[in-house]
Amino acid sequence: MAIAFDAVTDGGFGTVAGTTKTFAHTCTGSDRILFVATAGGSGFTDDITGVTYNTVAMTLVNKVKIPGDRYIYLWYLIAPATGSNNVVVTTSTSGGFVGASATSYTGAKQSGQPDANTTNTVTGNSLTGTLTTIADNCWTVLAGEQNGATPTAGTGSTLRTTSQNPELFDSNGAITPAGSTSMTITGSSGNGMALVMASFAPAVSASAQPAIFMG
Repeated sequence: MAIAFDAVTDGGFGTVAGTTKTFAHTCTGSDRILFVATAGGSGFTDDITGVTYNTVAMTLVNKVKIPGDRYIYLWYLIAPATGSNNVVVTTSTSGGFVGASATSYTGAKQSGQPDANTTNTVTGNSLTGTLTTIADNCWTVLAGEQNGATPTAGTGSTLRTTSQNPELFDSNGAITPAGSTSMTITGSSGNGMALVMASFAPAVSASAQPAIFMG
């Protein structure tokens, strides 16, 4: 089964009244996977403590600090509930800054995700993430942000959101054969940039499973 883009939600960014930020995202289809990108940091600290979808805890892929700015994080959940459900981002600091976006896909393997992941930072106008996929026909997804600017898609990247904090990109297609692959995002100033990038594997169809013969 091939991976396909499902839906995206720009959760926006700004100061929260308490310690949570909530927005709705809708998942459809089968063999689903959900990714949520978050940014935060009161005083540029590492203070986002968790994300849930439909009250189910998401798993952190990785996080990285933007040079001279806040942290960005990438989270995932296999088999998220279908329909419209709330994404809730929790911070350890009341009244802090939180940004978030969500993107979902169908046709993803329902265990052993992500396939691989990496982070990278730079002070400049262009940033590339490179990783080595393990499974054939993976897609890649990337959370990226620049201090004081909004990154745009570069080579190997398709922009899915419009929020500055942070933006979500993906490969918009399968990577085959498996191996080294890159995504580039481009900034509009010389400030710090950061990314968290992950690959995720496709579901294996029943016809592709090895046959079992009973003696």
